[in-house]
Amino acid sequence: MNTTSGLLVRDVDDLTADWITAALAQDRPGVKVTELDVERIIWGSATKVFARLTFDGDPQGLPDHVCIKGGFDERSRAFGLGSAYELEGAFFRDLSPELTVEHPRGYYAASEHDQGIVIMEDLSQRDAEFCNGVDTWGVDAASETLELLAMLHGQTWGSKPGRFDWLPVGVEAARQAFQVMLSPEMFGPLIERDEVPTLPTHMQDGDYVRSAFAKLWEYDDASTHVINHGDAHTGQLYRIPGGRTAYLDWQTACLAPWAHDVAYFIGSALEPDDRRANERELLAHYRDALAAAGGPELADDDMWQEYRRHSLHGFFWMCVPTVMQPAEVVTAMTRRYAAQIEDLDPFELLDMPR
Repeated sequence: MNTTSGLLVRDVDDLTADWITAALAQDRPGVKVTELDVERIIWGSATKVFARLTFDGDPQGLPDHVCIKGGFDERSRAFGLGSAYELEGAFFRDLSPELTVEHPRGYYAASEHDQGIVIMEDLSQRDAEFCNGVDTWGVDAASETLELLAMLHGQTWGSKPGRFDWLPVGVEAARQAFQVMLSPEMFGPLIERDEVPTLPTHMQDGDYVRSAFAKLWEYDDASTHVINHGDAHTGQLYRIPGGRTAYLDWQTACLAPWAHDVAYFIGSALEPDDRRANERELLAHYRDALAAAGGPELADDDMWQEYRRHSLHGFFWMCVPTVMQPAEVVTAMTRRYAAQIEDLDPFELLDMPR
């Protein structure tokens, strides 16, 4: 899949039959779409446009229903998410063909600074079930997802910067968005919303939280890296009937420690009481799956500390505006993550006295 800058439009109205013909023809010369009918749009951090295609002649293996994803909402772009669009386009262009873990099929991908567009399969055509971020799928599904993450991490253990110049160390989009969300002007109003539970006093201190993230990012940047999904909460999951859980969006792929994905996922995957009762067993399950996938055999005590330290990533949801995620999802996620952070106290491991 090739990059063609002129095809990186920013308005849904520009997604026409001529546009998609030019995009798809990059790898399939002669393919022609005569009609592109938009059937629905999901606005959010990235916009998903679901379209039905009519072909003139041989579709060359392309489906008649696709999802076109990109940065088509300027409200989300205002939170510094342009790099996420660029990165997801690059992921589907360069890295997706190499991955053996389940993820959506891509038919075209392109990216440039501040924008990326992917034409991918419409998973609803395979009767996929999507996790909505409010409901949880339970311990069994959590175990399956940890196996998926272990495969990704084990196959890429010890990855170094440089192979893909677009693949950042750390979740670049989140760090950029946090410069806005954690700013003194926005931090207070965001954490005081009805969607966010009442936080302990130290978590209401913007300077304290900003310092904690600075220390965590410094620690992460110097750690052993794997390829991370980067935003591995349950709202990203889907499952094909008879298949296993998998991740839908890849805007935040990055090089980071294994515990970034694992702590962030477990914090979202279970209600607090279920998490408390099962998190050590789930970590052991991930440990075994990681070793089976080619990763190292991690020590339980070290894993527990890393898991605790990286639980801080869930604080991101305290600052997620409802223009990026529905209010009910923000409410569910902030409740789970606030409990995880309070239980595990990542601040202690970051040398942040209260």
